[in-house]
Amino acid sequence: MAFLMMVVVHFIAVKRNMPREDKIPLSEWPAIVFRGALPLSMPIVLLGGIYSGVFTPTEAAAVAAFHALVLAGVVYRALTWRTFWGVVLESTRGSAVITMILAGSFMLNYAFTAEGVPQAMAQWVDSMHLSQIKFLLLVNVMFLVLGCFLDVSVLLLVFVPMLLPAAKLLGVDLVHFGVLVVLNMMIGLIHPPFGMLLFVTKALTGIPIGEMMKEGWHFLVMLLLLLLAMTFFPQIVLWLPQTMGYGAK
Repeated sequence: MAFLMMVVVHFIAVKRNMPREDKIPLSEWPAIVFRGALPLSMPIVLLGGIYSGVFTPTEAAAVAAFHALVLAGVVYRALTWRTFWGVVLESTRGSAVITMILAGSFMLNYAFTAEGVPQAMAQWVDSMHLSQIKFLLLVNVMFLVLGCFLDVSVLLLVFVPMLLPAAKLLGVDLVHFGVLVVLNMMIGLIHPPFGMLLFVTKALTGIPIGEMMKEGWHFLVMLLLLLLAMTFFPQIVLWLPQTMGYGAK
């Protein structure tokens, strides 16, 4: 996925003749790495805390904010009380927009649940007697469509448990199934018309959603092609886990 994103970035940069930065001499690398060591420690702190069980992935967001606050205010002294207050106001406005979207998605989730949509969908999937590939393609379509309207937590808590029995019955590898579901939800977050991250980015940057999609469709197409390849060729997903012992008796 990272490679495909780099290909798109390179293609756009060459097509638009974007300027290149001057090459940095090797002699300057140590000083640059030293200056960036503390900010680059954030992923180490976050992943170390999550995998050690010190805090949850949700709490990691607060830890990341505190880590950045300490670095900006205490270590680098780049943050004054005035700029800090501006950051708080901007964060509040952005959070308010996201909270309203989340509230709307949970209202839609309540309507789905109250009307028995998940149960009806489970019966519909079961009645189709699909093969593995057809089932996974159907899952892709379902999650891409639902991801445009529902929050990720709703998809995980409502629709994944509904589809798991069918996946097991068809002999679909659950690691393969899980990775496909996660990638589907990720694409749904940036997929128009109601992708959550589109609204988050708009709230943070003020860039209209239409303009973002005009610039972002290349990345979306690449992600969809990758999703299709992962669906038809499970080894793209399973090669590394199996190499590390997954599935070994």
